Amino acid sequence: MKKILAFFGIGVMILLLDLIFNYDEDELNIFISDQEIESLIYTWELQVGRSPTKEDIKNIIDDVIKEEILYREALRLNLDLEDRIIKRRLAQKISFLREETSIAPPDLAELQTFFEKNLNDYVYPEKYTFTHYYFSSDRNGKQRAQEAMKNIADNNLPKSDPFMLGKNFVEKSIFEIERDFGDKFTEFLYEPTFDVWLGPIQSAYGYHIVKLLNKIESFTPNLNQVKEKVEVDFYLEEKQKTLDSYLAELRDKYQVIINPKYIFNE
Repeated sequence: MKKILAFFGIGVMILLLDLIFNYDEDELNIFISDQEIESLIYTWELQVGRSPTKEDIKNIIDDVIKEEILYREALRLNLDLEDRIIKRRLAQKISFLREETSIAPPDLAELQTFFEKNLNDYVYPEKYTFTHYYFSSDRNGKQRAQEAMKNIADNNLPKSDPFMLGKNFVEKSIFEIERDFGDKFTEFLYEPTFDVWLGPIQSAYGYHIVKLLNKIESFTPNLNQVKEKVEVDFYLEEKQKTLDSYLAELRDKYQVIINPKYIFNE
């Protein structure tokens, strides 16, 4: 029995030494195409803003060679196995390849159908134009905003604090206003009053006095007004359908085995 184990151990050692010192000849050949080099040079020019010198090109090629050598060594040592980041990157890559499968351009009837099905995505929201004075919470903002309301009624412009996004806002949707000021700030828009100073109104930064100047009502466009966006959305949906169909085909080939306690019925 000991002799069998000894022979087995020697065999394993020979196999390992063969893997380490005897590469397949093809594995030792690194071919870098002109197309790849030209692509890397073009990317370099975009990033740096000038054409590369001969030394720059040499460094670009040297970096590719180093990367390829290290990549092959990593594969030889099976460093790609059980690496979640590598798995995710490869999954993304094949997803992109499948999504880029040629999709026939939609005709007008298809676009119209898609547009009507997703009409809510293309509705133009209400938009507001207003001006404001800002009073920082760090500088007794609420009280100063209250005093500003009294002074501005007497045509005395208040001394406010600088606001990083500016004083005047033109044709902004509620979403954009909430993004810039916070949820509380938009409450005065629910029952809007125009051309009068309102406040103090609290934002994520402090307090404001605000004058609402104009409102553009929400409206639903026709297809011609948003055709380019509809076409982009159509292609994105078709790409997703292509990927979903591909995954469904592949899924039938695999048997998934997991602990029953992690199987949840929908």
